[in-house]
Amino acid sequence: MVSEKLIRQLFRTQDQAVIRRLSEISETVIYKKRQEIHKAGENYTHFYMLLRGAVYTYFYDEHQHPVVLCFFSEKNDFMNVENFNKQSTVGMTALTETEVFRVPIKEIRQLSDEIPTLIWVYAGYLQKTMMYLCVINNRRMNLTAEERYQWFCEKWPEVEASASNKQIASFLRMRPESLSRLKAQMKQSEKEAKTLENILVTKDLQWDYMDIKEMIEKRQNGQG
Repeated sequence: MVSEKLIRQLFRTQDQAVIRRLSEISETVIYKKRQEIHKAGENYTHFYMLLRGAVYTYFYDEHQHPVVLCFFSEKNDFMNVENFNKQSTVGMTALTETEVFRVPIKEIRQLSDEIPTLIWVYAGYLQKTMMYLCVINNRRMNLTAEERYQWFCEKWPEVEASASNKQIASFLRMRPESLSRLKAQMKQSEKEAKTLENILVTKDLQWDYMDIKEMIEKRQNGQG
């Protein structure tokens, strides 16, 4: 059971009967780091929404190697990324300690027969998640390797600090060793840029000093 306040926030409703029923059948669960939330290949039993923490979703390729599909880190992210009435191909795992709101699919489907507006709430969340995946795929397809990594760091700084090099590389669709080289190159470029900046600042200070010195000398010689 969860608070009615949380139900109002997640389902955007003021219908007290709906709020009470959803509050009764829902729960919040805390998952430890690396704990499975939903296993790929199993039937969906719940709808999941992120309350805090970070989660990654994954699927298995033709060689049965896990491939990171996407990361979720924003509050109220809806994390079911495929049709719920079939065996799943996508799993979810907590990247950090994570709190998740979950509601049983069976119960909410029964409730939606009485309250059809719940279907529209579900459709809205699912549409938002599908658009999110489209944006991610667009970035992966159209950005260079360096641009993809920069975008990733800007979009998910907390994930960059918690995910392994292998997970990040999988998400960005590159080899782990390629990502390691890219990180090293970018770090070296940043170091060189900082060094150049320090040189330019020092030269600017030198030029300012020379200008001031010249002005003082002119005044002392009665030229100013």
